Amino acid sequence: MKSTSWWRRTGWILLLWASWMIDAGAMSTVPRLRQLTIDDGLPSSRIHGIAEDRTGTLWIATGDGLASYDGTGFRVWQAEDGLRDNLLWAVHVDARNRVWVGTDRAGLAMLDVDRTHFRFYDRSNTPSMGSDRVWSIASTPDGALWFGTSPGGLHRLDVRGRVDRFMPAARDAGSLPGAEVGQLAVSAKGELWVGTLSGAARWTGTRFERVPATALKSPHLNGLTVEPDGTVWFGTDEGVSVRHPGGTYGPAPTQDPAILQLLLRDRSGLRWFDILKGLGFENGGKAEVAPLYSQASHGLVRPSWVSAFEDHEGGLWFVSYTHGLWYLNPDWRQFAVLTRRVGDRTTMANAQVNGIAPTADGGMWLVGNGGSLDRLDPDTGHIRHVIDDDQRVSGGLSWQHVLQDRRGQVWVTFAGGVARIDPRSGRYVRWLSNDARAPILGSLNIPVETPDGRIWLIDEQGSAQARDYDGRILESLPAGSDGGLPREMSVAQTAPGPDGALWVAGSQGLFAWNALLHRFEPVPGVDRRETHAFAWKGNDVWLARFGALQPYRWQGPGLIPLPGGVDTRHGMPLIAAEGIVIDAEGILWVTSMRGLIRADPARQRVRVYGVRDGLPSQELAEAPVARGSDGLILVGTPEGLVMFQPRQVRPNDNEPRLALDTIEVHRDGRRVRFDAGVPFRLRHDDRDLRIVARLLSFNDARHHLYRSRLVGFDTEWVNNGASGERVFSQLPPGRYRLEFQARGADQVWSQPQSVSFAVSPPWWQTWTATAGFAGLALLVGWWTADVYRRRLKRRHAWQWSEHEREVAEQASLAKTRFLATLGHEVRTPMTGVLGMSELLMDTPLDQQQRGYVDSIRRAGRHLLRLVNDALDLARIESGRLELADAPFDLRTVVDEAATLMAPLARQRGLSFLITVDPDAPRGLRGDVNRVCQILLNLLANAIKFTEQGSVSLRVSALSPQGVRFEIADTGPGLSEEQQAWLFRRFEQAEGARTAARYGGSGLGLAICQELTAEMGGTIGVESAPGEGARFLVELPLPSVAAPDAHDGAEALLAARGGPLSLLLVEDDPTVAEVICGLLRAQGHRVVHVAHALAALAEATTGGFDAALLDLDLPGMDGFALAQQLRLQGFTRPLLGITARADAEVEPQATAAGFQGFLRKPVTGGMLAGLLASVPGRQALTPAPLP
Repeated sequence: MKSTSWWRRTGWILLLWASWMIDAGAMSTVPRLRQLTIDDGLPSSRIHGIAEDRTGTLWIATGDGLASYDGTGFRVWQAEDGLRDNLLWAVHVDARNRVWVGTDRAGLAMLDVDRTHFRFYDRSNTPSMGSDRVWSIASTPDGALWFGTSPGGLHRLDVRGRVDRFMPAARDAGSLPGAEVGQLAVSAKGELWVGTLSGAARWTGTRFERVPATALKSPHLNGLTVEPDGTVWFGTDEGVSVRHPGGTYGPAPTQDPAILQLLLRDRSGLRWFDILKGLGFENGGKAEVAPLYSQASHGLVRPSWVSAFEDHEGGLWFVSYTHGLWYLNPDWRQFAVLTRRVGDRTTMANAQVNGIAPTADGGMWLVGNGGSLDRLDPDTGHIRHVIDDDQRVSGGLSWQHVLQDRRGQVWVTFAGGVARIDPRSGRYVRWLSNDARAPILGSLNIPVETPDGRIWLIDEQGSAQARDYDGRILESLPAGSDGGLPREMSVAQTAPGPDGALWVAGSQGLFAWNALLHRFEPVPGVDRRETHAFAWKGNDVWLARFGALQPYRWQGPGLIPLPGGVDTRHGMPLIAAEGIVIDAEGILWVTSMRGLIRADPARQRVRVYGVRDGLPSQELAEAPVARGSDGLILVGTPEGLVMFQPRQVRPNDNEPRLALDTIEVHRDGRRVRFDAGVPFRLRHDDRDLRIVARLLSFNDARHHLYRSRLVGFDTEWVNNGASGERVFSQLPPGRYRLEFQARGADQVWSQPQSVSFAVSPPWWQTWTATAGFAGLALLVGWWTADVYRRRLKRRHAWQWSEHEREVAEQASLAKTRFLATLGHEVRTPMTGVLGMSELLMDTPLDQQQRGYVDSIRRAGRHLLRLVNDALDLARIESGRLELADAPFDLRTVVDEAATLMAPLARQRGLSFLITVDPDAPRGLRGDVNRVCQILLNLLANAIKFTEQGSVSLRVSALSPQGVRFEIADTGPGLSEEQQAWLFRRFEQAEGARTAARYGGSGLGLAICQELTAEMGGTIGVESAPGEGARFLVELPLPSVAAPDAHDGAEALLAARGGPLSLLLVEDDPTVAEVICGLLRAQGHRVVHVAHALAALAEATTGGFDAALLDLDLPGMDGFALAQQLRLQGFTRPLLGITARADAEVEPQATAAGFQGFLRKPVTGGMLAGLLASVPGRQALTPAPLP
């Protein structure tokens, strides 16, 4: 494997791991690399190669696919996206901007310029290839592509597509040194260098010039790097060697035994090495360690390096086989960071520096959370601990501020105290807030020395105290006192102003000390808004307000506002500043919780620096401090001390690269992509044109800002934020040009990138359609001449259509009225038929008489079903079909259907078979009547069309729930054409012939299909001519416990505590007699009246438990009667009974106050269920009297 050399080194690298520590060169800027892993979007943390295309996009070969990176996110190609192998060893971009990748098992792959399709070269389609494992790829100026394989040697793919293979020959010194080619490099002159596991060589154009074996530390090459001047580095397990531009071989210019290979020489000339301790960079002829902190590993790591790459911005990318990709921004040297290392006394004693003050000789005093006083020499980085964590000074508290006075004494403050230290002897004197003599005011004081020789201590809550150099109190002004600062003022900064007086900035504005009046006064010319910081140079004064820097001129006794300034319009964050420093060029350096802000007032340009720019932390809560001699600025952060020269920290004025990344549109339900570099055309019905631009800057994509302008559509630039995306829902026909611009954190706008496109007009707006419309206009004259005749014809046609419409409406209305009347008129007498048969069944009858009565009842129910079929058709056509949802016994339904159909089958001489599988459910929840209706229709249909043989019904369970019915017959069968329209309404197998022979209207199967669909099921047929038919009905009804067969009247009476006293209002005497008989059979007392007036009279004296009202009473109907009963004080339940079949009547009854509802015909079981929730009067507990 290619990784053999890396793992051979791992063993003795781990032996040095325990001794790895960072070189303590104090002022050397240590690079801070950022790691990119799977968490950032890479498909794998095993990286094998990196390349950059013409637009500036990075291409990365990983152990699990190909990835592209535009600074915002990764796009990944894997086997699912067209790659034949996910393990990639190399990636290369040629002069034609095509991306080439070397795979482990699928040979060489090329991704086209459009980035849509791969083309593969492997042994199956390119016989001249010696292996499908491609380790390295490079291209030479002649257009040839070279790729190295293992163990198939080196190959050259020329511009004509021919592949030549080069292999080692035992006695040919001009042949390839080895068959395992792991490295390919091309010099600036176009020379190809080849590294193998058996040596290295240079291609001369006709042969290979091998590197002498004596010039290599080992023939087993791990790295091959060519510098811009032609120097070639060979990395092996035993060390490195170099070929100089003159052709001589010798030791490496950087003599360090820890160097394993040269990774890169960047554009500044700095060399980067793979060393035993990890990553090294050249410093003083040695390789200095660059510490690598991994967020994924939560500590320092030692990656195994493959190579390095410098992008178009100068950013460095380091490719690791074990720990992902590492990035170093181009300006990594602009900030130097000092940190504390536990146990190392050469570093700072304070991990977090809170206070910084210059010394008289160019040094810096540092205090912080360690309770120590350090003296830093910024030029050498040397630190001297004057007081090292002395618990006696502050009792272990963190030191907040530091000041050196003119006498050389150092003043430090901490919570509740201040100390004066002699730096030469280390002796100190301290004053606390609870001292009996000369106590300080406040808790956290800021020490300031004024030209008059006073040491001011300003508390953050507004208390002020002045002392002399010996600590004697000269002024003591608590907050809110006469002459003091305003009460509840929060102090942000205090320092001498341009007039030499003490200035204090805070939440109440800017104040100055008036020495003559011994009081603090607002600085004239400044409003009382909150001021976070101030700085001055000469007579120019800058105030920091929320999100703005405002200029003033000190003139006489006050400040005069000046035009200009910097605010959010120029990129200033909307935050509070922590402090300001003005450098020699007039640049403002502002610390904030969002980083270091560089504000250039002359150019009104703002640049914010954060962790991506080399700062250890962007939370800069302390004010910056400048050294007077050279302007060196120091800032304390939670992660260390930052030092920088302002003239070295400058925004990049180079225009960034902008590329149009994605152009796509929504067309015909899918996304269609266009090439960003080619004009395109949209159809008139295309929607949601989406264009995405990407600023190819990798340092800090979060601060990218995009804007766009559609020429001819937008009047000015449109801000697109940080997304770089513009979407047009739909554009009118025409030609357009969209321009995009972007800027990075340096506030430099890129050159506009544009794309032209056109939107096609609809066909009726094309020139062809226009010509056609013109031709049609010529016919208007001829049409005008014929207008009278056409008008009469149209009028006649309109009158005829109106007549047909009125006839159709009348027919529809008549059908509706007929169905409603039929349902009402049939249900009322059917109540008598079914009810009387039920009452008759309760009388003493012999077996034959009981059979007669049972047949009457079944026939009545069948007649009712026929009526319901007609009503169902009307409901289905109007979309108002409703299904019941109640438990029922499946076997009872089957038995009932069999009982009705068996006699019909026997009359026709047919065998009638019923089979219920053991797994068939006993109880189901659904509409039992509709289920029975489906069975009866299908069985009747089968019996009707079968002249001999049998008709069968099989009932089985449906998985996971429900029931399956199979109705089979031995009838004439159906052809495929007949099956296609079998379930249509008013259609039969052979049309009128079938109707004449067998009868029927052709509605039964159509109703079965629609009822089945309403229940969520399916119905189908399997048949062939002469083979009978088999209908399959699957109903996914939920299984429940089967209900009891009896009506439970006696149990209900017992539970209720006795029979009920009921008032029945029914105008039909037969129906009334049936209902009274059924109710009395259940033990209830019933009083019947025939109209509403009698009901009102009975309700006042009867003491009824409930009232059953017919909704269709003559005169006052049931709804009006219910309202009158409630007004009369009748509070017992009202139960509605009706013969109407429309679906609206039940909601109307509920809204009218009815507690129960039944449709005629009614049975004893239905009445018992209706009365189940009605309590008897003896079951009620009277309410107590007040």
